Amino acid sequence: MILKNLHIYVEKKSKSKYSQYFLSLVAFIESIFFPIPPDLILIPIVYFNPKKFLATALNCTIFSVIGGAFGYFIGYFIFDIVQTYFDISKQGEFMNFYNDWGIFAVFLGGFTPIPYKVIALTSGYAQFNFIYFILLSLLSRGLRFFIIAFIIKQFGELGMQILQKNKLLIFIIIPLGIVFFIYLFFYHD
Repeated sequence: MILKNLHIYVEKKSKSKYSQYFLSLVAFIESIFFPIPPDLILIPIVYFNPKKFLATALNCTIFSVIGGAFGYFIGYFIFDIVQTYFDISKQGEFMNFYNDWGIFAVFLGGFTPIPYKVIALTSGYAQFNFIYFILLSLLSRGLRFFIIAFIIKQFGELGMQILQKNKLLIFIIIPLGIVFFIYLFFYHD
């Protein structure tokens, strides 16, 4: 009974004229602190409004990245506060490591189940290049949300099953494979 009521509630909200605003809000705050991923709102909105899947995925991507930018700046300013109280010289190794490998961290954090908010805060804290952070976030978050939206639009109920059964492949193995090939072509001697 509870699941049926929840399904009816989600369907009603997903068909609402305010559904895109709600998705924008969730995508934004999830990138900073909210524990519920926007995928859980994106999926029913696309399911009940398949003709709007591109606009919905784009909305989710843009607001997720804007939230990530806020998270980045929170991390950046936390560094300024923390450095007055702690010996930051011991963190130099971490900063160098993150600046060398942050490209992969941001891409994986935006695409995989690794909480994007952690990557956003860490990128700011490590003072990772902001432009790279935004571009990589747009790429990784966009890929994630557009893949989800396309699968749901294309296959409906079956699409939800496809995502559920293949989440390891779609959200972990594929992005790790992409990172591995980028490393082979651009970083490997």
